[in-house]
Amino acid sequence: MQACVCPHPPLLIPEVGGSHIARVEATDTAMRRLAAAVGERETVIALSPHAPVYRTAFTIKSAPELWGDFSAFGRPDARQEHANDLELVDAIVEAGSAAGLEIIPVDDETIDHGVLVPMHYLRARHVVIISIVPQYGVHRELGRVIRTAVETTGRDALFLASGDMSHRLIPGAPAGYDERGPAFDLQVAALLAAADFDGLSELDPDLIGGAGECGLRSLIALGGFLESDEHVRAEVLSYEGPFGVGYLVAAFNLEVAP
Repeated sequence: MQACVCPHPPLLIPEVGGSHIARVEATDTAMRRLAAAVGERETVIALSPHAPVYRTAFTIKSAPELWGDFSAFGRPDARQEHANDLELVDAIVEAGSAAGLEIIPVDDETIDHGVLVPMHYLRARHVVIISIVPQYGVHRELGRVIRTAVETTGRDALFLASGDMSHRLIPGAPAGYDERGPAFDLQVAALLAAADFDGLSELDPDLIGGAGECGLRSLIALGGFLESDEHVRAEVLSYEGPFGVGYLVAAFNLEVAP
């Protein structure tokens, strides 16, 4: 199975970022390398921390056609449209039910920026979008459920773990500075490079709380999705945080050219 970790700063979108894209050149370059390795997939399964969140149940978009734009960032003209993969949606809901995991289909056609930004680079005929829940650990089971559904349907699918790292890397960062922010990002990057998914699930809660992150739940789900592979080839393609938020790009079981 193949997967990736992608950040979602809207400034990567040319209409939004403009000249500021130069400040995240490493991320932009890594995303282009990732996209070249991925090619065009049948389906991208995206787990986004910015999809509507329920307290105890995951949601999955069930509208046949999905769309989104960057109106919230002043650019409604930067718009995307993607077809949903309804057969895979049904398979994920069914696999979740069998595993005791509540995944609720929602007739919502909108795509949030947690998916729009990575899909500015990635190519796929279909996109499936799943939300997170507040609890961390249950996302490991979600990843297993998604894996089961992919295997059941035989999809040529890519799992996309969308999320930014700490939002507290430097003074003036969006969530303020906390020394646990840089420490969290360093540790998570090392765990991903080693494909140590158990380590992601065992991070110190105090470290997590101080980091002010939004991507860890997606990464824990990634671990569930890949954990049954005999060997996982992991590569962190880039990491930077020029605006105080950590942006990390990583590829799993993909041949990424230098």
